[in-house]
Amino acid sequence: MSISLDIQPFSSTLHMHGEASVSSAFSLSGYVTVSITPFLSFFGRSSSSRILLQSLIITFEGKSEVITPMTGYAPVRLCSITHELVRGEPIELSDGVLEDPATPCSWNIVFDMPIPGWLPVTSTYGDIDFEETGTRLFSFGLRSYSTNAPKCPVVLQRVVEPPAALSNEFPLTIFVVETQPESGDAQQDFQSSAGPLEVFSGVQVIASVPAAIPINETSLPFVLRLRVKDLMGCERERLRVTGFSVDIEQFEVYRNATNQTHLYCLPIPPKERQPPNEPLRDPHPIHTLWSASTFMTAQPCRSSVGRKFSLLPENNSGRYIIGGDTHIFANASDASEWYILEVDVPIAEQPYEADWAGPHIRRITESGPLFSVDHLLRVAVHCEYDDPTEQEPIHKRLQFSLPLQLIHLPNTPVPSMGGNSDAGLPTESQMKVPPAHSLPAYSQLFYPNGERKIDYSTPLPLYEPRTYPSSSSSTLIASPQKVH
Repeated sequence: MSISLDIQPFSSTLHMHGEASVSSAFSLSGYVTVSITPFLSFFGRSSSSRILLQSLIITFEGKSEVITPMTGYAPVRLCSITHELVRGEPIELSDGVLEDPATPCSWNIVFDMPIPGWLPVTSTYGDIDFEETGTRLFSFGLRSYSTNAPKCPVVLQRVVEPPAALSNEFPLTIFVVETQPESGDAQQDFQSSAGPLEVFSGVQVIASVPAAIPINETSLPFVLRLRVKDLMGCERERLRVTGFSVDIEQFEVYRNATNQTHLYCLPIPPKERQPPNEPLRDPHPIHTLWSASTFMTAQPCRSSVGRKFSLLPENNSGRYIIGGDTHIFANASDASEWYILEVDVPIAEQPYEADWAGPHIRRITESGPLFSVDHLLRVAVHCEYDDPTEQEPIHKRLQFSLPLQLIHLPNTPVPSMGGNSDAGLPTESQMKVPPAHSLPAYSQLFYPNGERKIDYSTPLPLYEPRTYPSSSSSTLIASPQKVH
């Protein structure tokens, strides 16, 4: 007789809804299959076998590992959640009811585990010259005396619901911008000058970007509003706006120690439960060298390293030129009149560059103990001033940055990782159960003790398939309008 265990979650992908929060949790459910294969002798099947199942434990463990040429190897245990599935009296299991002696006898034991809502998503990052590292989450099943169940990978994906049920568009967030004139030598064909800064500082800027951007979007709507204040009529007539430049920037940070912010704000296991004091259940192969202090970095060791790159398409400069008369403030009737520019900034669909950390893939905005990703829209407004005391116009670029948030929408596949793929992790097409329509958070469905909350006054939403509108080509609209 042989006994085997197999963990079968109802879905291989756990969708976490909304922002990361220590006050939220999500349900990971499924079953553990306990199988008994009878012993077959030369004369046929032996007598029936019986086992006494006294304990069946399932453990959910999250880990984050990073390897870079500058920071070396760094592991951290994110969480370790253990549930006992056999409570009370032991359970007797017997294969005596089988008619086919070659068929194993199996029992399915259901589990339901609350998964913390602050966990980072499953992703791959780090030095591509080593076996893949990143954020991973697994379920492990244990039996009391001999056999462990094979690890079962669980993909965590954070999704954000759009405000409108039938639309994937997010409203624009408005920023009142404090611009900074560039210093030092000018870039491209715009020269820097120590001209009348008070004229350029009189330009008021309001910028708008979406509150969130789906990870598979191909463009970013951007609205720029300009006006001047405290300038005389002659100064407004000499001031020109010739265009503006934009760049969508992704900045990744890799650390070899847990971020202090996460240590204070998140319930990460304490130091005594972290490697090497308590090894990970499924560590990276290089952990043996790290534990023995024999793993050396190719460069002088640093506490953190970052990489920064543009998400604009390869042949797109991000520069937009205003045609016609660029004295846009000369005909303004009063200081409350705005000049409005609208453009759809394209986003590269596939990475076209790579470095030590692999292809420059687009990731969602996230923050983890060892790895974080931020996104910025960097903007420069190109201005010129016809100073009567100078032979040439004075050129200035008024610069500012806006924060962006890239997110996953519900029921959208994880984007391809290119050459740095999530090997061994199940894809949407490999899932045994299709992803369900978005449900409330675990804390909204269950009390802390696990008892279900029942609210008959609010039914669950009906399933409605989502449609994705095609992205329009980039346009530039410039016209003076009133902003009320």
